Amino acid sequence: MKVAYSFSVLRYVHDPVTQEFINIGVAMFSPESKYFRAICTTSYGRIASMFQTIDDPHFRQISQHIQDRICAVGDEFESALPFEAAPAIEHLLAQVLPPDDSAFQFSKAGVGLSADLDRTLNELFQRHVEQYARKTELHAQRQGGTPIS
Repeated sequence: MKVAYSFSVLRYVHDPVTQEFINIGVAMFSPESKYFRAICTTSYGRIASMFQTIDDPHFRQISQHIQDRICAVGDEFESALPFEAAPAIEHLLAQVLPPDDSAFQFSKAGVGLSADLDRTLNELFQRHVEQYARKTELHAQRQGGTPIS
């Protein structure tokens, strides 16, 4: 049986004026299945290759923290009473990362149907984050360099 879900892409926005960004994670929510999870990369190679400057330990720490917090909020949501109204994904994401002009921002929500939420989350991560990381790494290897991770 397929269940409805919504998802949002986590972006690293290097400059709030130009709004140039790189996708670094995906969060997914299904109220029917009480599912709220995320996958975030801690690899900063694409960011460094595009913007040259990145505080890599800080980036890794924040990225991992966002993923961990989303999973913790998801665990709390799983144990919520069944008669409580399900919030929208934006409400749950705001508990983890309030919308502001910081470098880490979530996109507008997308929606879909899934028979396997874990698999779909992984597919969304591959589609929106990993496929571009592979292209950057391949380009660096062709140029004789080594990818930064």
